[in-house]
Amino acid sequence: MVTLDLKPGGADIQVTEENKKDYVDCVVEYRISKRVKEQFDAFMSGFSELIPLDLVNVFDERELELLIGGMSEIDVYVLSFIPFVIQTDSRGFCSDDWTKYTDYRGYEQTDDVIQWFWKCVRSWPPERKSRLLQFATGTSRIPVNGFKDLQGSDGPRRFTIEKSGDPSQLPKSHTCFNRIDLPPYKDYASLEQKLTLAVE
Repeated sequence: MVTLDLKPGGADIQVTEENKKDYVDCVVEYRISKRVKEQFDAFMSGFSELIPLDLVNVFDERELELLIGGMSEIDVYVLSFIPFVIQTDSRGFCSDDWTKYTDYRGYEQTDDVIQWFWKCVRSWPPERKSRLLQFATGTSRIPVNGFKDLQGSDGPRRFTIEKSGDPSQLPKSHTCFNRIDLPPYKDYASLEQKLTLAVE
């Protein structure tokens, strides 16, 4: 174990109610920045040898992730493979991985708003589906084993749609919890317009 001062003379400063925000800020800065500075500087040195930084600076973090990592094809209808077998529901439709591993708060899966949500998502091109996933979870790619392995900031956490907000508002996201707050829109056109605007 190594003890490091988070600020000059930090070992002699007691954390109190008055300075606890400063303490938390110092811990966050250390964990996110200072602890990995040597590795990050080496990475950036190699990265900038390949791609000039002035070309990278025009992209935001979402666009850069899509450019570097590529776009994972998000098929709302995912087949469950067992040799020569395909799982279907009682209507004969293929299992839907995204909807299968989605939780609802304040909504039921049969509610119009939820049906409109999935109708809208299914109609979107792959890039917009990736943007929706990134909007809700912070990443544009699904785990290797599908949505059942989706992770939140505190471990495994399913994609969640929560009934929240006014129909005049845009949907909101909570990426740490893989959650979208979806207002109770009155019709499909409103939901499609607001969801598209939020995601784009």
